[in-house]
Amino acid sequence: MKEWLSESGKYVLRRLLSIGLVLLGVATITFVVTRLLGNPVYLLVGQQADQEIIDNMIHQMGLDRPLPEQYLRYLGAVAHGDLGISRVTQRPVLVEIGFRLPATLELVLAAMGLVIFVGIPVGILSAVRQNGVVDRIGQFVAQVGISVPSFWMGLILIYVFFFRLHWSPPPLGRLASTIPPPARVTGLLTVDSILTGNWPALVSAASHLVLPAIALALVSAPSTYQITRNTLIQVLRSDYIRTAKAYGFPARMIYVRYSLRNTIVPIVTMLAMTFGFLMSSTVLVETVFAWPGLGLFAVDSMHNLDYEPILGVVLLSAFFYALAYFVADVVTLAIDPRIRAH
Repeated sequence: MKEWLSESGKYVLRRLLSIGLVLLGVATITFVVTRLLGNPVYLLVGQQADQEIIDNMIHQMGLDRPLPEQYLRYLGAVAHGDLGISRVTQRPVLVEIGFRLPATLELVLAAMGLVIFVGIPVGILSAVRQNGVVDRIGQFVAQVGISVPSFWMGLILIYVFFFRLHWSPPPLGRLASTIPPPARVTGLLTVDSILTGNWPALVSAASHLVLPAIALALVSAPSTYQITRNTLIQVLRSDYIRTAKAYGFPARMIYVRYSLRNTIVPIVTMLAMTFGFLMSSTVLVETVFAWPGLGLFAVDSMHNLDYEPILGVVLLSAFFYALAYFVADVVTLAIDPRIRAH
């Protein structure tokens, strides 16, 4: 037992170290790329400013220092929790991210809920009853989701359900302008509406959340659906499952105890990839639906050549990606301890 805990601890420690290396690599690449985009000083002072004002601003922002020195100063600030100041809003980037992160998390969690509670069950039914109605529909939806970009999917949903059918509210943010928002507890409007008993806000927030969540889920669920379906098909065709059927084991025992348990590890890994993908790919969907999250914040910062917010958003997205993989590794370690040797 002690040996197992020791090996598991080393495995977890290696995964934590890998998170640090990933974040360091992402920070390095993003820092260099943003510095090559151009000088943001001209956007702040205007094209008509004289050279003295420009030089002073460059000095204040530290852009006259060598690039390695700027990089080391940035890493030191990040290590102390300082992501810099947005040159557009003049507010700390950490504050801006904290204000917008709940909107992105609410959207991602809603999409993940659709992926888990729709994609996985449909994948199981497709594997159990191949070439059936559910399997054919699932394969068709998966092909559409893989082929259509998320922003185009969002535009189609807006055209059909808002413009044509008038079933959804205007794609303008998270809440109707006529409804006061609930008191901020978690930042998630649906959760805060329930906690504060603001039912009109709950209805409005949920109705605004449906279409962007579906748009994200449709382009991210196919991978989870396919891995569930294909892995379960392989398991059902294995020798030990055929042996269990030959011995007359109950269908529930065959499918639940023996088949599904052997598909959990790849499904958990795919869900981690899906969560990381969603956290880093909400930019287009948030732009289409005017969703005030991190994606829209990053787009606005790119238009204004605002370095610090771009670095902060990318670094946070990489952190969530690495964290999702770390959680998946820990879960799969608990399911199958043999992987600690890899």
